[in-house]
Amino acid sequence: MTSRHRAQTPLLYWAKEREAVRKRKLAGDSSPWTGAWTDDPILRKYRFCNVRRKDDRVSQWLIENVLSHAADFDNHGVFLKWVALCRWVNWPPTLSDVILGDEFVTYDTIDLPRIGQFIEERKGTGSKSWTGAYMVRAPSKKRYPGVTKGQFVAETVVGGLDTVMDKLLRDLQYNSCEEVWRTLCSVPNWGSFMAGQVVADLTYTPFLEKAFDLYTWAPQGPGSRRGFNRLLGRPLYAPVPDTDWAEYLPAWRGMLVEELGLSDMTLHDVQNCLCETDKYLRVQAGEGRPRSTYKPETAY
Repeated sequence: MTSRHRAQTPLLYWAKEREAVRKRKLAGDSSPWTGAWTDDPILRKYRFCNVRRKDDRVSQWLIENVLSHAADFDNHGVFLKWVALCRWVNWPPTLSDVILGDEFVTYDTIDLPRIGQFIEERKGTGSKSWTGAYMVRAPSKKRYPGVTKGQFVAETVVGGLDTVMDKLLRDLQYNSCEEVWRTLCSVPNWGSFMAGQVVADLTYTPFLEKAFDLYTWAPQGPGSRRGFNRLLGRPLYAPVPDTDWAEYLPAWRGMLVEELGLSDMTLHDVQNCLCETDKYLRVQAGEGRPRSTYKPETAY
């Protein structure tokens, strides 16, 4: 048995069981023994993303309310900044209020300073304003004195896209997820993870839905690297050579597509599954636990 075949078992188990949970939940079915959607105690207790990123609740909301409206925007740069802001905030109730606001976003303008101020005012009312999924920290008081988190994300992080906007628009014409990701990573305060999240969102739009590297390239994140190393029995925090990454992920995608029948799985979905498998195996090995336990979402 090759190392690739030995590595299939935990990844495939997690993906099959998580996808079964999604289907049972949609159908309203549950286990006759536990009344839950799965008998696996780890999957029952903790929150895990779906096998396909587009099946996650926030992604579904974004696809319906933001990403499917790409063709409506007269200014593509405005649309890109709006998509980026939405993923950084990642909390639909806040974004719904922004959409309903006094022309915070139109099809040819986006008022980032007012949006940043609005988010802070909303937070001041005690309303949850940010995602719990990402570690979006407030800006350094020393480096950004007097700047709130809302202002920082809206004006500095998302506003920083102006410095590379011409290149971003050219990258989108080149039709490459990797090129857009590299350009986003070059912007101050952007890292590999958030750049990858925004690129993945753009694959649900006409800009990158037919990218030539949709099934051959995905960014490496810390969680997916750990998952990769766990599956291959490597030191947990060892660097993963790009050549190994490019060899194994397409092979694992082929396995998951064959077993689950999800032919539209992208390579970004596979790297996301590696991250979730790492979370699962970490709990199983008694090495820690995910930050979030499972709680049904009722806010949207």
